[in-house]
Amino acid sequence: MSNKTILIVEDSETMREMLKATISSFGDIIEAENGKTGLELALKHLPSLILLDVVLPDIDGFKVCKGLKKDERTKHIPVIVMTGMEGAKPEIQGLNLGAADFVRKPFETAVVRARVNTQLDLVTAREELLHMASIDPLTNCFNRRHFMNAADMELSRRKRHSHSVVVAMLDVDKFKMINDTYGHDVGDLVLQEIVESCKDTVRYEDTVGRMGGEEFAILLPEAEANGAYTVLERVRENIAALEFEHRGHPFSVTVSIGLSEVDYSDIAIDSALKRADEALYEAKRSGRDQVLIN
Repeated sequence: MSNKTILIVEDSETMREMLKATISSFGDIIEAENGKTGLELALKHLPSLILLDVVLPDIDGFKVCKGLKKDERTKHIPVIVMTGMEGAKPEIQGLNLGAADFVRKPFETAVVRARVNTQLDLVTAREELLHMASIDPLTNCFNRRHFMNAADMELSRRKRHSHSVVVAMLDVDKFKMINDTYGHDVGDLVLQEIVESCKDTVRYEDTVGRMGGEEFAILLPEAEANGAYTVLERVRENIAALEFEHRGHPFSVTVSIGLSEVDYSDIAIDSALKRADEALYEAKRSGRDQVLIN
């Protein structure tokens, strides 16, 4: 759990030190001594878990919890509400606002550790489920659904910040012949190696997604058509340089790529993808193994 981050929002320095000593083995600890700072740190770090005191010097913990749960960026973060207030009302109020659990102060060390551990286990399970839902199982790149979501988010960012975005469509040339000649197991291996080559060539911020069969899409944020062309030409060259072998017979593969820069008039990413697909079709029609811009 060393990659987990836990935010403690607590105005008492003594209580923060006690909590740190109790749960530091679960991950990295960040601290806030009031609600405003807690909200700011939650947005900045997007921690795995938040321990939130109810009584704070500026904003009470219930309002902080409500703010966290209303924000799309933080609503998924589990919150454990802490208070020394008597009665069931604070616990009920916190849970109704979306808190994942409740700890009464003064706290029992074993109880806090058990509840933190439970929430972090749930976070890990959720992350694994999200990963499985977004990954193509054969090639280990993103699937169509995740790619389209990422592309739509990038389109929204482009409209807000006016930076350029490029989308590209990539298709393996004569892939049916590869399957028919060498078998589907070899065809699967070819797709896997092509994806690895793409990932090794594109930038960290670029997204590679499998759209179906032997067709892939690449999202290149903050890139213009000419710059993206250079990157995608390297993608094409590196794939063409891959060496395969089946029963002593070496063979290679090529890909065709079409790209298009997202336009201000594009309401949805589908418009840019359609232009990229048209460029891909032209690349296929005019000889394959090339990159074309539309």
